[in-house]
Amino acid sequence: MIIKIFTGPNNYDISSLYNKEENEYIIGVDIGAYMLAQNDINIDLSIGDFDSTNDEQFEIIKEYSKEIKKFKEKKDYTDTYLALQTALLMDYDEIVIYGGTGGRFDHEFANVNLLKLGKISIVSNGILMYMLDPGSYKIENKFKYISFFAIEDVSGLSLKEFKYELNNIQLSTEDPLCISNELEGSLSFEEGLLLVVHQNE
Repeated sequence: MIIKIFTGPNNYDISSLYNKEENEYIIGVDIGAYMLAQNDINIDLSIGDFDSTNDEQFEIIKEYSKEIKKFKEKKDYTDTYLALQTALLMDYDEIVIYGGTGGRFDHEFANVNLLKLGKISIVSNGILMYMLDPGSYKIENKFKYISFFAIEDVSGLSLKEFKYELNNIQLSTEDPLCISNELEGSLSFEEGLLLVVHQNE
């Protein structure tokens, strides 16, 4: 099952990003739930404190939602974190978070850190992000740029067939060496944790 989490800010076009698939589970987070309703997409679970919606919008969310979990505004976790924790307890193959970038930096930074928790990606207009554990990968890239950042110090990093190739290097967490690469190719590393960012602008 693929779990699709739609969160704020409301700065992305759901109609251009969302494709209905079999065996999908839809979670709307706060304003993300309203955006789904606006696009006539049924929601399996709407979750959050809904402080970004008004009463009229919340009534519309209820019409499209099979289940709603509403939290108090004063709480310990972000709405997106609560949605992801719910998803991680389910029998999933992949989790995709739509949105979550381009708004407040503190929320965006928190959302990027959520990628550490499982097989999770963030998708928005012009950007795709995910994290990789040590191993060998064939990376497809449909974006203009592709960047690699060490979230934990990376050893034995090799990039082949990209515009800028590397062979068996050490990439520390403060090193921006692998920003703004291009094309696609193979990637491998032996230790650490790597953030991959595909982006158009």
